[in-house]
Amino acid sequence: MTTPISLRILIDEEKNKVLFAQAGKDFMDILLSFLTFPLATIARLVNTESNMHKVSFGSISTLYESVANLEEQQFWTPACKKMLLQPKNSMEDYCQNLKHNIDVTEETSYFICEDWYCSRESSGGLLTTFSNLKCRCGKFMSSSISLLGSDKIDHSEGFVTDATTFNISDDLTVKPDSFQNSICQPMNLLGLENFNAIKFMTVEVTKKEILDLLKCALISKTPLTDIFLLKKQNLESPLLNTSVLDLHSNIVEENESKKLKIKVMLRKSNNKILFALGDADFADFILSLLTFPLGGVEHMLKGNSCDSSIDNFYKSIVELDSDTYLRSSDLKDKLVKSKLAHQFKLCDQLLPFEETPAIDYFIVSRYNRRKTGFHGYLTAFEEPSITSKELCVPLKFVEPQSSIGEEYGECGGRGFMKGPALYMVADDLVVTQSTSVSVISFLSKLGVPSSDLEEKVITIGKKEGLSILKASLMSCSALTNGLGPFLKVKVQTFVKVKDENISN
Repeated sequence: MTTPISLRILIDEEKNKVLFAQAGKDFMDILLSFLTFPLATIARLVNTESNMHKVSFGSISTLYESVANLEEQQFWTPACKKMLLQPKNSMEDYCQNLKHNIDVTEETSYFICEDWYCSRESSGGLLTTFSNLKCRCGKFMSSSISLLGSDKIDHSEGFVTDATTFNISDDLTVKPDSFQNSICQPMNLLGLENFNAIKFMTVEVTKKEILDLLKCALISKTPLTDIFLLKKQNLESPLLNTSVLDLHSNIVEENESKKLKIKVMLRKSNNKILFALGDADFADFILSLLTFPLGGVEHMLKGNSCDSSIDNFYKSIVELDSDTYLRSSDLKDKLVKSKLAHQFKLCDQLLPFEETPAIDYFIVSRYNRRKTGFHGYLTAFEEPSITSKELCVPLKFVEPQSSIGEEYGECGGRGFMKGPALYMVADDLVVTQSTSVSVISFLSKLGVPSSDLEEKVITIGKKEGLSILKASLMSCSALTNGLGPFLKVKVQTFVKVKDENISN
C-alpha cells in the first residue's frame, strides 16, 4: 500500500476555509501530471468513485461513453477504439513513479511481426505499440520486443526539483514558497482580518484525495476547502458562462486548408442544436478531442478552458521559473504546450495540435539454437555494437488505422471512423452512425414537431473548432454553445437536473 503524502494546510477557522497548502515535490509532481492527461483519461478518472461521487466532465464524458458503445466494426481497426478510450500520455515516463499515479493506463510496449524473417528484411520491418495490428505480409504484429535498457530515457524523477516547496492557494494558484509569498504576504490578500483566526493542520493525502482534487479542479474554485474541510461528496458543475466563448472572436483566420461542412438540426423555439450530420472527417474531429492533453488544450484556449481552478493552476505554471524550479529548462514547454502522443495526430487535422516526434528504432537480431530460433531487441542507435552473428535492420512504425500494414506518414493518420459514411453527433457529443431510420428515431424520442425544426449548413474551421472544444469542457450542450455564435442564434445555458436538460 502506498504511503500517504503529508500536506500542511493553513486554514481560516472563522470562515472554515483553506488559505493555502504547503506542498513538496511529491504533491507538486502529481498536480503537474494533470496537465499531461488526455481528455479521455480525465473523463475516465472522474467517473470513478473516490471520497467524492462520480462527476461529469462537460460533454467529454458523454463523448467518451458513446465511443465505448460503438461497435469495433465502425472503426478502421480495433486499435482505433483503444486509442480513443485509452489514449497514450506523451509524458508517461515522467508520471510512472509518482507517489500516487492515478492514471493506470498500460505502459508502452513494442510489437513486431510474428514472422521474424519479415522484421529482418534489409528494406526494413515494421514496428507498433498496438498489439495485433496487421503487418504488410498479412500476419499479425504480435511478437513483443524489448527496448535495450541503455536506450531508455529515465524521466522517473518527475517534474520539479527535490528541495522545492510550493504554496498552493485554495483556487490552485501556485507560487514557490518564499518569505515574501507566505509569512509576509499581506493579510488582506489572504482574506484575513487578524492572525488569531488562522491555524496550521497536517492532512494525509491518499490516491482517493488525488482523484477528489482532479474532480474539484475541473468544477470548483475552492477545491482545497471542498476536499479537506467541507469533505463534500457532491459538487454541481457550474453553469456555462456564455461570455467566455467570446475568446475566439479575436482569432485571425489563416489560410486554412482544413474546413468541414456539416448540417445541423436546430429547434427554433429555443435555438437549441439537436444534432449535427457530417462525414467521417467530422466524426474524427469530434472523437479526436478525447486524445488532446489538458496542457495543450489550455494553451490553445489561452488558459481559459473551463472557468475553474485548473485554469489558475495552468497560468501559475506558465509564470513559473523553469530554470529554478523544474528538473530541466524544457519541461515547462512540455507541460504548458503538451503534445499528442506519437501516432495520435490526424492527417490534415482541424486544430493545430503537434505530436511527439518519432524515434528511429532498429532491431538487432541473432539466431540462437539453444533458444527458440531468432531473438533480438530494439535500439535507437543507428550503428550499435554488433557481432558478426547479429543483424541490425531499421524499423518503421505502422499506422494504427491501417489493416494492411501501411507505414505511418509524416502528416499523421487517416482518422478513426470508416468512410464513406454519415455520422450523427448529438448536442452532448454522443456519436453514432447515421441512417434515415436513426435520425427519425432520434427526433421521435425527443417529441419535437417538424414545424419546430430548421436545418442549417455551417462550415467549421479553426474558430468553430476551438469554440466546440471549449464548450465541450464546460457544458452538456457542446454544439449549441459552441456553434450558436456562428449560427447567429442566442446561446443557451443548460444545467443537468435529474438527467434532463433544462434550458435557462
